[in-house]
Amino acid sequence: MLIAYPIYILRLLLVTLANILKKGLRPPEYVTFTLHGTFPDLKMPPEGLLQKRMAPRVKSLQELDSEFRVVAANHHIKGIILHLGKPELTLAQIQSLACSIREVQAKGKEVISWASGYDMSPYCLAALCDRIVLQEGGVIHSLGLTGRQPYMKNALEWCGIELDVVQVSPYKSALERFVRSSMSDQVREMYEWLFDSYYSQFIDTVTEGRNLSKERVHKLVEQTPLYGEKALETGAVDGITNAEDLPAYLGCAEKPARMAAWDECKKCFPRPLPPGPGSYIALLRVQGNIVDGKSRRPPARPPIPAPFLFDEQTGDLTFIHQARLVLRDKRAKAVLLYIDSGGGSAAASEAITSILNKIAAQKPLVAMMGTIAGSGGYYVATPAPYIVAQPATLTGSIGVIAAKVVNSRLMEKLLINRETTRRGQKELFNSPEEPFTEEERIKALDFIFHIYELFIKRVAESRDKQPESVKDIGGGKVWTGEQALSNGLVDELGGLETALAKLREKANLPGNTPLVDIPLPRRETAPLPTSAALLEHALNNMAQLGEGKALLAGPLYFFQPFKK
Repeated sequence: MLIAYPIYILRLLLVTLANILKKGLRPPEYVTFTLHGTFPDLKMPPEGLLQKRMAPRVKSLQELDSEFRVVAANHHIKGIILHLGKPELTLAQIQSLACSIREVQAKGKEVISWASGYDMSPYCLAALCDRIVLQEGGVIHSLGLTGRQPYMKNALEWCGIELDVVQVSPYKSALERFVRSSMSDQVREMYEWLFDSYYSQFIDTVTEGRNLSKERVHKLVEQTPLYGEKALETGAVDGITNAEDLPAYLGCAEKPARMAAWDECKKCFPRPLPPGPGSYIALLRVQGNIVDGKSRRPPARPPIPAPFLFDEQTGDLTFIHQARLVLRDKRAKAVLLYIDSGGGSAAASEAITSILNKIAAQKPLVAMMGTIAGSGGYYVATPAPYIVAQPATLTGSIGVIAAKVVNSRLMEKLLINRETTRRGQKELFNSPEEPFTEEERIKALDFIFHIYELFIKRVAESRDKQPESVKDIGGGKVWTGEQALSNGLVDELGGLETALAKLREKANLPGNTPLVDIPLPRRETAPLPTSAALLEHALNNMAQLGEGKALLAGPLYFFQPFKK
């Protein structure tokens, strides 16, 4: 700690000197941000040197928000341009960006979107802007909301594989697509209320952003695809121009507007002063699948879109190690728990919840939900006295499930004969030789209902509810954040700034108190991005689905209707 202050003073002097030298630099009138591909909510955790060089770093919404604020603070700049390529954003992430855009607009800056074409996700984001500009010959594609789920029971049977599942209710449907050939009535009902909420949020966003009536927005959606003059006449866009003509469109032919991309002109802006070495808000993450053991990050971006297989893994052993560091550090005055997880191991979720209860007893704790915080992802949020979620966050899924893979017919097809030597009674869950017997199924149900009652107890105590009222909204049912707020499962709708404001209020901290990521141990950072490492990561994720262990797993691992 003694050496931290001299280093801080040196960094402060260097940044201050650099900012003084930048005062003579003239920024452009409009700064362009190109949004393409995926954007994590928060800044990527620290990585080793080899990982940084071999795997490209992805910009986060948190970093984008910081850049927006820097631009908005400069009085020479008229506005920002969002060049929307193919951003892969969920509706919850668009709602996070909405807060950033409103901050820019509040400073009197104009926010303009430009794209060669718009579909659901980019158009929802564009509707938040002051002007929507479409490329000449571009199209506003169909804006309806569609979700298709593959049901694989017949395909698995053809392969000789069966998944035997025990669950608390028909709504707890994490593995339904593997054991049915079509959607159950309960899951169809759940999808209907989720789609109602998603679509309503989309309509409200366009209605407010475009200053149109809801009836007109509904009509606009029905008229898509739109292009050219039709897009202008319906109010879907404000202008049509090519990228090369955009400076003249924003200015005039005689005096085109001066534009530059952020990466080209960021040297014109002062750098933020470094945070002091004193008090801070600790950031703990529960991301991806919750697993027994150590945390793992995917070594590289997967070659195919398979969210569950290549998700990050939050291990209970690693998380407890990080949490104990926070408990011991007196400078950590408050804790932000960030959750973007569909759940996983019930045992690991309980272990993480236990250490978070200790943190909550000693330091202010607020949970912030990302795109999904369901089942185990909601379970670990229960120690937090205050929970923040976006209106489109998927949460709830209060329930338990267990399953095992039965592959005896596959072995027969492959002409493989297995000989087993056993002592004692047959294992309850792990044997792949045959499905559960009736006796085993009764015992399995008894076990998962025991875990379910514990889940209900955790939620009831956390949310100050009666267990029966929790069961009414539990049973594996999934809700959007908007619906979860009505059901009392979350306390406020918002994103990072909302959660940090609440933490600063609870801990009586100044507004410039830094948020510090608690890093993974070095041995648990991502391995080098090789094909073998990627395959091993996917197999580790897949293994937990068929081991017969109790799972707090959300039913919608692959369900993101806005993300393309």
